[in-house]
Amino acid sequence: MYMQEHRAAAAHHSMAAVGGFFGVYSILNRSETFGSSETANLIYLFAAGLSGSRAEFLVRFGAMLIYIGGIVFATLAARRAKNNDFRYLAIAIDIIACVILAQIPAGADPVLALYPMFFAAAVQWLAFTQASGFSSSTVFSTNNVRQCFAGLTEYICDRDPKHLARFLFFGGTLLCFHAGVVFAWFCMRAWGLKSIYACIPLALWGGVATLLDRRGGKHPEEHIKKERSKYELT
Repeated sequence: MYMQEHRAAAAHHSMAAVGGFFGVYSILNRSETFGSSETANLIYLFAAGLSGSRAEFLVRFGAMLIYIGGIVFATLAARRAKNNDFRYLAIAIDIIACVILAQIPAGADPVLALYPMFFAAAVQWLAFTQASGFSSSTVFSTNNVRQCFAGLTEYICDRDPKHLARFLFFGGTLLCFHAGVVFAWFCMRAWGLKSIYACIPLALWGGVATLLDRRGGKHPEEHIKKERSKYELT
């Protein structure tokens, strides 16, 4: 049981590094546009609509549709996968997105330039949504920060091992996410927009970790501990 959970967590944390790379790459190269979630894009979408900026509205509306399309695609693909592990397809889509992103010139509209990332991040979010009994995103960090330090606080208060496990899991996700950020920063200093190619080895490593998880036993969702279910996020 615990070895299976460890392997699932390792695969999850490996893909968090990809999420961190995607995040800093999009923010620093594309006018501080975050291509891994829809929160800011939806705010700007409504602001553009209210201000009458038709061109910006259409570009951001397209980004919303692509992100939703990624969610729908991931949901349907996971249903059809059955015994096959959908996580491999998500990794392949990440790699394809990296190749496409490297071809988009610096002068392109920053939101339009991140369309491949919007799709890939949405698919990765659904493919790597939980491990070791915890639900966690590998493409953004707000809930991971909350869960990490809420778990630490509760452990300090009552010394319950399940809160320590919560802290360690979400802390590991944050650590790997920001390791991806640091790696991407150095790569961007050296190669600029083409640095996105350096994310491909991270995705491949995530594939290796996923393979080890699959060979280690059941699919991670099949051995989630029930007592941890209250920490799952929607």
